[in-house]
Amino acid sequence: MIDRRAELGLWVGRLETILIERGVLNQDGEVAFNVGSQFPKDVEEALDGFIENPVELVGLLKICRDARDGRPLSPAVLMAAHLMTKEILLVLQEATGAGR
Repeated sequence: MIDRRAELGLWVGRLETILIERGVLNQDGEVAFNVGSQFPKDVEEALDGFIENPVELVGLLKICRDARDGRPLSPAVLMAAHLMTKEILLVLQEATGAGR
């Protein structure tokens, strides 16, 4: 059986690292001051169809962090976050070359 919480815990760390490298998040894991309401163009293109703006990303990151930290989540939220995070991580790794 897949431990979705454990996978999200791993994936959120990787996702945060990529987003920090791309200037979307600061070192504290918060949306960088210069990002505002739009992603950098390369990130926006990679996330097209998944996440529309940094506010949506913050929500997903919060769910992932909650899963990692053992906070209660409904099975539906956990499943959706697992699927979405996996897809976002894959496209960002592909776009940045981090998956190679």
